[in-house]
Amino acid sequence: MESLTTVLNPGVLFFILGFVAVLLKSNLTIPESVVRFLSLYLMLSIGFKGGISLYHSPLFGDGMIIIGIIIAMSALVPFYSFLLLKKRLGVADACGIGATYGSNSTLTYITAAGFLTSIGQSYEGYMTVALVVMETPAIIIAVLMAQFAMKTKSTKSTRTVIRESLTDGTLLVLVGSMAIGYLLTALGTETSPLATFIGGDMFTGMLVFFLLYMGTVVGRKFRELDHFPPLLVAFAIIAPIVNGMIAIGLCKVFGFQHGDALLLTILCASSSYIVAPAILKDTLPDANPAKFLTMSMGITFPLNIVVGIPVYWWIIERWV
Repeated sequence: MESLTTVLNPGVLFFILGFVAVLLKSNLTIPESVVRFLSLYLMLSIGFKGGISLYHSPLFGDGMIIIGIIIAMSALVPFYSFLLLKKRLGVADACGIGATYGSNSTLTYITAAGFLTSIGQSYEGYMTVALVVMETPAIIIAVLMAQFAMKTKSTKSTRTVIRESLTDGTLLVLVGSMAIGYLLTALGTETSPLATFIGGDMFTGMLVFFLLYMGTVVGRKFRELDHFPPLLVAFAIIAPIVNGMIAIGLCKVFGFQHGDALLLTILCASSSYIVAPAILKDTLPDANPAKFLTMSMGITFPLNIVVGIPVYWWIIERWV
């Protein structure tokens, strides 16, 4: 019964509802303005709570090790993706997929954090820092590899790529709210008036609503898989699992607490479908976004939401 409760949490069930609605050709739609608000709210909430936690658990010890692992994985994934895929797909697509899978999905992280909250499991504030750190390195590495392999220059400099990565609207809210949460806590300012707005039942409700929307998005992407190359389907399933198991192995070696271990695993096992594709559109125009977007949103995201989070948690509880 405990395992069933872990898998069938409200977020997963509403995600499946949205997915099924699309497959049934329902007219279910959620206005883009509402979706934008939900996205910003989730970033603000997770960032603010992360800032408060970060003040009480400074970025030393395990935090620095986790940041090191994040950077290493951000370099490893684009490199092995390039080696595995370049002959079949070409340099540009191989690098585009490497950048996407070397980065992360903020919503997958937030869903995992919500899952931990629902079962009463804590995690440290430096995990939000790890989330932010992982956004950029893989994109830069992949673009530089593509430039070197194709001996071409991007229309944008590395500095511009970094700036656009860090000033993406949702990411800026995440970083800014984390800094505000940290600052207010350090100054001893009362933060409890925000507790009702950013936490508890309201956070869960907003997350569930956003997952309902994501279910409809994934349902539409799923329809595009009919003639999708089997190689890319296999990569979108196997690569995240391999990355996640590497992360779990490192969690075992370093003895991270279980909440941190799950979030690190999800960061490594997820793939970007917002920041990385948006930047690659200009910095790597020869890469086909239909490939890495369909892989990330249509396969890897639902795999992590429905199966990955509960299965990784089951492994972590029993082995790490």
